[in-house]
Amino acid sequence: MDSIQPRLMISPDGGSGRARVIGSLSGEAVRILLDAVEGGATVLDVSEVDQADDAAVRVLAELWPGRCTLVDCPRWLELWLDRVRQEMR
Repeated sequence: MDSIQPRLMISPDGGSGRARVIGSLSGEAVRILLDAVEGGATVLDVSEVDQADDAAVRVLAELWPGRCTLVDCPRWLELWLDRVRQEMR
């Protein structure tokens, strides 16, 4: 079975503040995501995330909604984020 490599695509419009996450959100992709947020990405399109690990979901839960907005979040990820955010309270 081929491993899906995490990949983060940044919108070509440097001033848009939008980043799109495609594929697996885990490992190095989390670092890339954090770098994008530090670089000014305030809107994260997670519509094409097909898998994530617990560490990545915890990072997203900490970023959202204070530092960024998630758009087009798959239902499975939305539920997981809600559960993690409730645990963090």
